[in-house]
Amino acid sequence: MTSLRPNLVKRIARLPKPTNVADALQPLFEAISNAIHSTQARFQEAVARDGRVQVTIKTDRRKDNVSAIVEDNGLGLDEDNWDAFITTDTDNKIAIGGKGVGRLLWLDCFPNIRIDSVYADGDGFKRRQFEFVLELSDQIKNLSVEDFRDAPGPYFLAEFKGLRSNGYHEKWPGRGSFIFQHLTSHFLPTFIGKRCPQITVHVGDESRVYPGAINEIVHRREDIEKIESEEFGDLKLTMMECDKVASADLKGSHFIHFIAHDRTVHSHSIDSKLGLKYFGADENLVFHAILTGPFLDKNVNQERTKFQFEDAVLERMVNDVCWAHVEKFLEGPLAALKGEQRVKIESITATYPSVAFGDVEELQQKVPSGELKEDALYGHLSRERFRRDERQAEKIRSVLTRLKNDDIDPEMFASAIKDAGKAIEDAEQKSLAEYIVRRKVVLDFIELLLDKVRDQGGDASYQREDILHSFICPMRVSTITGSGKKVEPASSHDLWIVDERLTFAQYFSSDVDFASLSEAASSEDRPDLLIFDYVHGLRQKKDPSKVLLVEFKRPGRKVYSDDENPQLQVERYVRRLQSGELSDVRGRPIKLDQNTIFYCFIVADIVGKMADWTFTWQRTADGRGRVMRPSDGFRGSIELIGWDDLLKDARERNQAFFDKAGITGQSFFSAD
Repeated sequence: MTSLRPNLVKRIARLPKPTNVADALQPLFEAISNAIHSTQARFQEAVARDGRVQVTIKTDRRKDNVSAIVEDNGLGLDEDNWDAFITTDTDNKIAIGGKGVGRLLWLDCFPNIRIDSVYADGDGFKRRQFEFVLELSDQIKNLSVEDFRDAPGPYFLAEFKGLRSNGYHEKWPGRGSFIFQHLTSHFLPTFIGKRCPQITVHVGDESRVYPGAINEIVHRREDIEKIESEEFGDLKLTMMECDKVASADLKGSHFIHFIAHDRTVHSHSIDSKLGLKYFGADENLVFHAILTGPFLDKNVNQERTKFQFEDAVLERMVNDVCWAHVEKFLEGPLAALKGEQRVKIESITATYPSVAFGDVEELQQKVPSGELKEDALYGHLSRERFRRDERQAEKIRSVLTRLKNDDIDPEMFASAIKDAGKAIEDAEQKSLAEYIVRRKVVLDFIELLLDKVRDQGGDASYQREDILHSFICPMRVSTITGSGKKVEPASSHDLWIVDERLTFAQYFSSDVDFASLSEAASSEDRPDLLIFDYVHGLRQKKDPSKVLLVEFKRPGRKVYSDDENPQLQVERYVRRLQSGELSDVRGRPIKLDQNTIFYCFIVADIVGKMADWTFTWQRTADGRGRVMRPSDGFRGSIELIGWDDLLKDARERNQAFFDKAGITGQSFFSAD
């Protein structure tokens, strides 16, 4: 029979190469993990008392003479473990997370590996020694197995020398403090557990003994043994207040460590959610938490370096599983942030009342305690508003379902209808309030911008004029190129400032050649806005249509050319529309008769030539504006509105809404 021949060299070449310090240390951590597992297997529940692991590491900035020795007093390389060692991808330790690739990582990282082990054999002991090399075959070199009758007990020693130039040499830490930091983080769940052997680590001249060394930096600890989650099953959360040195070499201060099979796979920074740099009386504490559970064990990759699910899952585990416990654990430090967060929430709900579904205290319960970013706060509140709306929609659907039943209780049905109706009314009021706030902001902004435009001086300040014009409505709309151009609808505008009849007008062009409305048009005149009050654009109807024209002039402008006489401009536009040469937004010819009514608005400061041209026009009822109603040519009117009067009238029209919404008269852009 013929079997497939494995190519170990290519298999190892395809292993993920290190991209950071933690990845580079993974082969060493695999050896330490094996040592811990071996002592746990030998001493069982007594491992904390009798188990011993010793790690000796040498490194420097040049990293030319790196070496590491890992020793333990576990079971040693007995016959079962030896068989597993020489079998790739073994399932010997699958129950505790072993993937059978740890020693493959050794070969990928270290060019020189020596193994020395004593193990029990019958009534005595044997010693097994060999060199482990990366070759196509015969990876076990200089193997010797001999009796060792005087051995004090079983042990295992792995010695590693040198680093390969496949990423390990570049990413391996040259400072001992980095090794201690990453080792502490990686084995933190083991160190704080009850089945950790005594682990002595020597790096250069510095030594630390774990798990005791952990207790020096952990000031407070709380274990949540079981958190039930429908999506993630049962999880365990351990929370700790630590000295800030625990985060000295990490990118951040506060972390939740996601653990699989007693190993740190991902350290998730929660700095932005907590809103804290450090905390405690001396501002020297950080927060670390350990999350473990079968869900994480089952979803880690073979090398135990990454989880096999999207990062969004980690976010959900933080938000939905951990966060309530984190907030309670850090209740004291987070209390100081409540006041600042309250101010931000009050500001958000003032501008966006639709997310103000409760008082500030209730809203704060729906967002992370330390969250201070406005966009994140709005996101949390919007999500909660959506969930509430969904629950209310379900209630309404339930009412409709009950309505179909013949045996429905009239009293119960009436009560359900009342509750559903009230909820809908509340939601509508919130949305309306938000719309009203937006109108107030628009008016405040335009008032501010008017002053800026006028202060600029001269007639050449086109940039600020553009800004002012764009704020009321988009400067341009999309056009369809090809054999001619057709106007497409713009998404929104604020033409209600001019006249409430313009609120829902959706088809218009802004500051584009008048000819862009039709293939046939050739005029270069440019009305700032051509607005049709039909939602679907111009359509042929039995009744005469209404056309609205709006022309904006720069605030403060006094000088105009002779052909800018507003009456003459409007008349030219009207004649062009009546000519039948134009098409609507759907490409259909525009056919207007003598009964079409044209409502034309000119917004400008009534000074200079504008005042002279319109001197004989009728005055509006308030005496501020001017109106001209032509006796021939077309039906309708031309109304001249001053910029200040435009704002004043818009405020007066909306003041009742502002008062009802509790909006003050102070500008949103006030410096106070």
